[in-house]
Amino acid sequence: MQIQGLGSKPQYESVIKVSFKTGAIKTLQPARMHIGDWLTDRQHNVRIGIYRDDTSYRIYEQKAAGEDLRILWEFEALAEDVIWPIGFDHDPNILYVSAYHQGLKAIFKVNLTDPKLTKELVFHNENYDVEGWLVYSELKQKVIGLSTDIEGEYLFWDQDYIKLNNGLPAALPESHNAITQFSNDERRYIVYATGPIESGAYYFGNRDQNALYPVAYRYSQLPPELLSTPKTVNYQARDGLAIEAFLTTPKDAIAKNLPTIIFPHGGPISYDSTTFDYWAQFLANRGYAVLQMNFRGSAGYGFNFMSSGLKNWGLEMQTDIEDGAHWLISQGISDPKRMCIVGASYGGYAALMGVAITPDLYQCAISVAGVTDLEELVKSSRGYDNSKIVKKQIGDDYDDLYQRSPISKVASIKVPVLLIHGTKDRVVRVEQSEKMYDALKDLQKPVKYIELENGDHYLSNNQHRLTTFIEIERFLAANLGVQ
Repeated sequence: MQIQGLGSKPQYESVIKVSFKTGAIKTLQPARMHIGDWLTDRQHNVRIGIYRDDTSYRIYEQKAAGEDLRILWEFEALAEDVIWPIGFDHDPNILYVSAYHQGLKAIFKVNLTDPKLTKELVFHNENYDVEGWLVYSELKQKVIGLSTDIEGEYLFWDQDYIKLNNGLPAALPESHNAITQFSNDERRYIVYATGPIESGAYYFGNRDQNALYPVAYRYSQLPPELLSTPKTVNYQARDGLAIEAFLTTPKDAIAKNLPTIIFPHGGPISYDSTTFDYWAQFLANRGYAVLQMNFRGSAGYGFNFMSSGLKNWGLEMQTDIEDGAHWLISQGISDPKRMCIVGASYGGYAALMGVAITPDLYQCAISVAGVTDLEELVKSSRGYDNSKIVKKQIGDDYDDLYQRSPISKVASIKVPVLLIHGTKDRVVRVEQSEKMYDALKDLQKPVKYIELENGDHYLSNNQHRLTTFIEIERFLAANLGVQ
């Protein structure tokens, strides 16, 4: 789960310079009230300050250290007029920013000497948001492209690098290919390749030899021949909204009457894609069809799609997921008597809500680090400086939030539930699962709770990840009859 503006009590940032040789420390930029981040230009001068007070943002510029700040832009959190600085070109007056263009996020550049601060469009996609980090060439001393959020894949707008980028799919056709590092002369480079059936591989590239050499593998025991290729599908929500989804079925199996996992993503302002997903691949390998949908409120589809999820937990965001399950059944892909809903973080919330409000649709539910009490989630943010952003994202009518929480609907749940949570989860507190477990047990509902000692929100510990997947496999086999 990702709550916008997640942070602790105000601790404003300063910028310091540290010498690794002598240990000397010099303050380059003292902290200022409400400025939580600073951005330097290519000459290492602190130039941009990002200010937030409650839900209001300001982007400040200072031309030189110690000079007065001037406001470049002002906007509200989660609004369409947001303008986020992402970095400078070699020219210290050219700032690249992320902003909406025709309803979708795009990349612009702005000349800070222009009194009107005109945004010049640099890169956009007609169908999806474009987000990422600048790729800067030290050799050419200019920004040459963008490292996107899609597995770091590069988008170049410099012609020399467009040719290089266009050549990679010929050598690595089944993957997204991200150039992660160049040599000083930019004739040699490292590529990270990942994709639907590529679990992650690093290659050394030599532009003079026009050659690529494999050097390391992220998951060496998951070669492409073991993996299932996800398929992009589309279905309509009950109100006519188009939903893009990704269907992974067991390798070499006919996609008919399969036991199925409905697998909504976390966030919820996040998204799924056809890139490698170890959850989906694990489940498909064990014989299940897996549907991952980008329900309304997901990122990547523009402002209107994202904002339609604000204060929508348990409402249309939930029915979008339910409609995906019904679509699979209508297509004959899923066996309606062997369907489970599984999710982590926000996805865990959606899984528990699924079996609470549609008790006859699924045969079981699994929630990993899931939210169970929205009222408590929002109230717990009160001690943090992002609390008003949390309310803007989720809501502030506590009675309504409680009614849209799985904890309030325990009596409606009829199927087995598996809860998994780490004790050191700093994103969704472990008490969310503990209270859900107690409520289910009190009503003698079939529930199992696995607590991961010192576990975080992301299953970062390998043993916790193994424990989680072993328990998931056992639980699904017991409740969907797949051995």
